[in-house]
Amino acid sequence: MVVAATASEFTQEAEDKKQCHPECRWQCDDPVCPAKCHPVCERPKCQIQCEETACARCKVHCDKPKCNVRCPKDMCEKKDCPKCETVCSPANCRTSCVAPEPVCTPMCEETKCDWKCKKPNLCPRPKCELVCDKPACEAKKPAPKRRKRSCCSCTAPNVAKSIQRANTKLLETGAAKAQTAVLPSLIEVMHTMKFNEKNGVENCCACA
Repeated sequence: MVVAATASEFTQEAEDKKQCHPECRWQCDDPVCPAKCHPVCERPKCQIQCEETACARCKVHCDKPKCNVRCPKDMCEKKDCPKCETVCSPANCRTSCVAPEPVCTPMCEETKCDWKCKKPNLCPRPKCELVCDKPACEAKKPAPKRRKRSCCSCTAPNVAKSIQRANTKLLETGAAKAQTAVLPSLIEVMHTMKFNEKNGVENCCACA
């Protein structure tokens, strides 16, 4: 008997296949640089506006009058005889005026400008890298086990503890050997450890 697979099983199988075959895509940064812009303005419409002026100040200048006395040629001593008269030339006058200083101001409409922009010549290119997903079906490697250190750093107290343990072990091995053995001093041991550190050898001492 053949059992048909359900739609959910096909969906789960496709999902597992998709996870086991990860996709790769480009990831890029997004550099930004300003465009080069400059304003473009219309020619302004202006006119001159002047305040109302006062009247001009005028003066009349005339030449001195030129007058002569005229008498009749025939003189008589009667009452009704013609008399002498003064005759003057026509007046010679001219007018001079001083105009007031005008108070004027240019008046313009509001400036109308638009920005004209273009692409900059220098702009950083985007940096891209290809990044792939990790497959979900990839076997996970067990984390390496850390080795527990059974010793401590070689400070002066820990070095003294190490020397004490070495002496005790030597005494346990044999009394005859302990009597004839020449034990190193603390200073000699410290110099030896410094020599090991200089040559890349790790020092390990007992914990005090």
